[in-house]
Amino acid sequence: MIFVNSSNQTLYFFRDDKIVHKSRISTSIHGMGCTTDSYKTPTGLHNIAAMIGHGLPAGTLFKHRKPTAEIVKEIPKDNHDYITSRIIRLSGLEEGINKGGNVDSYNRYIYIHGSPHYDKLGSRQSLGCIRMSDDDVIELFKLVNNKTLILID
Repeated sequence: MIFVNSSNQTLYFFRDDKIVHKSRISTSIHGMGCTTDSYKTPTGLHNIAAMIGHGLPAGTLFKHRKPTAEIVKEIPKDNHDYITSRIIRLSGLEEGINKGGNVDSYNRYIYIHGSPHYDKLGSRQSLGCIRMSDDDVIELFKLVNNKTLILID
């Protein structure tokens, strides 16, 4: 199970009641919430609906969930919400909270993904997704599978 603690901007992956992986992250600069077009990070219980990017080089830039030929190797000078290395797409499990209607995390394209802005991890910087360093998201990607549970608080 993955636990995303937005108050300390840390992601924990547990297996058999032990922390197997811990990462600094960035949740939304707009705070926590589930409404469509709010650009907030959704709360509640989710699972992994899709895993994209297996085997691609670290820093691979994605556009619309498709890898491009571009590799981002340095911290960008802008604050664009780059999606790099891996995409772990989330699906809400709580009807009316993060599933269905105008609160659906899957339809909002909420991901755990790599970001070249590793200098900003530990603070709220994203536009709804959960950002991780490229190295950390690649490591997490190896540990999880479709249907892994994720609690975002």
